[in-house]
Amino acid sequence: MGVQFHQSARNRRRGSEMNRDKRFELIARANSERICEIAERILADTATAVEVIKKPVGGMIMMRFRDTAEKCVFNLGEVMVTEAEVRIDSELGYAMIMGRDPETALAGAILDAAVESGHTLAPEIVDLLRSEEVRIKEELQKTWAKVATTKVDFEVMA
Repeated sequence: MGVQFHQSARNRRRGSEMNRDKRFELIARANSERICEIAERILADTATAVEVIKKPVGGMIMMRFRDTAEKCVFNLGEVMVTEAEVRIDSELGYAMIMGRDPETALAGAILDAAVESGHTLAPEIVDLLRSEEVRIKEELQKTWAKVATTKVDFEVMA
């Protein structure tokens, strides 16, 4: 990708409560139906011109992992992703979704560009991503709780 993505000056002036890295992360992990629903509303807005810069395309990236014992990073393996890029006004939007999901990748890029351009739905998009962040954290806590039941206490075993 040859384009540098940054938090736009317009977005910084508006005081957006979510930085772009966090937004990328949450769009990639958010519920696709909710992402697509807001993107459809943006596309239906005749005052908003969405230009597709890069159609959704599949690719492979290397997934990195940190070993919990040695704390070293290693390449776990390749993961299929779908990425897309759009422009609203002069602001670029980008999304990369794990798996083959062109519709969600395009929708995610539209949401990113909408927030960057100060679209009227930007506050709703940020609220959606915040609620998705809570949902993702709750799911992770449930998973860790299940894993914790399998933990072996070697001090007790001795």
